[in-house]
Amino acid sequence: MKKGVLIFIAVVVIIAAIVAAVIIGYQYGQNAQEQDEPPTTVEPDNNQSGEQGQDPVQPDDANPSGGESVIVYVPDEQGETLTPVGADAADDSDQALVDALVTAGSLPAGVEVLSSSIADGVLTLDMNAVYGNAVRSSGTTGENMLIYSLVNTFAQARGVDSVLITVDGAPLESGHDIYDYPLNATN
Repeated sequence: MKKGVLIFIAVVVIIAAIVAAVIIGYQYGQNAQEQDEPPTTVEPDNNQSGEQGQDPVQPDDANPSGGESVIVYVPDEQGETLTPVGADAADDSDQALVDALVTAGSLPAGVEVLSSSIADGVLTLDMNAVYGNAVRSSGTTGENMLIYSLVNTFAQARGVDSVLITVDGAPLESGHDIYDYPLNATN
């Protein structure tokens, strides 16, 4: 009987250690700050026809800072689906969209766009290592929220069919998948 209790306690301790490691890794990813070159941006395609199938939720004061009013996709209260909401951005740059996602809580602080380009309806976003670390340190659901909040927001804002995400010039790797292909926005 004692052997069974000891095994049970050992399993509980191991699970607690794994959970603690995941939480610490996630917090480290959110706190990591990397200083690279200033982000290079492309001008947006002003086609904001809302082809994503959802009508965005507009804020009461759509433009409190005098910047740009944008639509960002944020996780719901359960962190299971994304909801479009109105947000305020400093300007229409790629980094301003990312900053709006950070402010809305969809992305961790320190995430930056290193460069972007559009070809054949595909927007390629090269993100910094902070973004890649955040994706790798989250679980499957968190991974989807981090990736598709970025994909949905940029597909809507730039009027593109899909988004290819790279990190420091290499395909985004999460530990669950290698995203070396363009992703379509989800509904």
